Amino acid sequence: MKEKKITYATQKGQFIKECPCSPEVISCGYFNINLHTGCPYDCSYCILQTYLETKKPVFFTNFNKLICELNDISKTKKYLRIGTGELSDSLAYDEETNYSTKILKIFSEYPDIVFEFKTKSANIKNLIKFGNIRKNIVVAWSLNPKNIIEDEEYLTASLKDRLMSLKTIQKSGFKIAIHFDPILLFNNWKESYKQLIFEISKYLEPSKLAWWSLGTLRFPSSLKDYILKHKNSILFEGELIKGNDGKYRYFKPLRTEIFLYIKKQLL
Repeated sequence: MKEKKITYATQKGQFIKECPCSPEVISCGYFNINLHTGCPYDCSYCILQTYLETKKPVFFTNFNKLICELNDISKTKKYLRIGTGELSDSLAYDEETNYSTKILKIFSEYPDIVFEFKTKSANIKNLIKFGNIRKNIVVAWSLNPKNIIEDEEYLTASLKDRLMSLKTIQKSGFKIAIHFDPILLFNNWKESYKQLIFEISKYLEPSKLAWWSLGTLRFPSSLKDYILKHKNSILFEGELIKGNDGKYRYFKPLRTEIFLYIKKQLL
């Protein structure tokens, strides 16, 4: 992975924001902390390619402002699920920035707020070094079948490396979350995801699992040209329609079939 020079700056806007949802849908209730932006990875389906002006990493340093926002929101919402990972991978640059340690220290003071690191990396050294693991910290991996990681999730850690990191992290006492998002339709997709779940079962301790989320492919029309630059991409193999929110996604019967099948395999 080619390193990019990291810029440190002051966050002038809000750190904490509600997870954006499509109009007229039930909110997931998740909150994002925009502690850093820019991602070194090159996933074909990633909306950041069109959402951010630059992929260069920017890390914000005014933690006092973040703490003030946490104090305010903790007074109005006793239980809260919050995390980084919306505008960047949570751990991609962690070996250079050590921001995970700063986050762990902050959230040790907020035991009722569940914090999630969300990553496609294997950068767990700083997490492992941190003692006094709190129950409110969750380390999550976005996972896909091996062929999808290799063909669509460029520059990210391999499936094997992610699973090895998952195994190490849970042995250290952290809770684990897994995200199948986006789930993609392609030739032999059912067998591929069934095999992926079987592989995960070799590493995951069910007692350590905090949650497992599912989401199918969706993207705005502005991302189409970027996807087409990835000549080997299979994102257009499944038939897509444009929804009321302007995003392309699979037909609802197909989405229902996907979710029911994956749920059956998980159970």
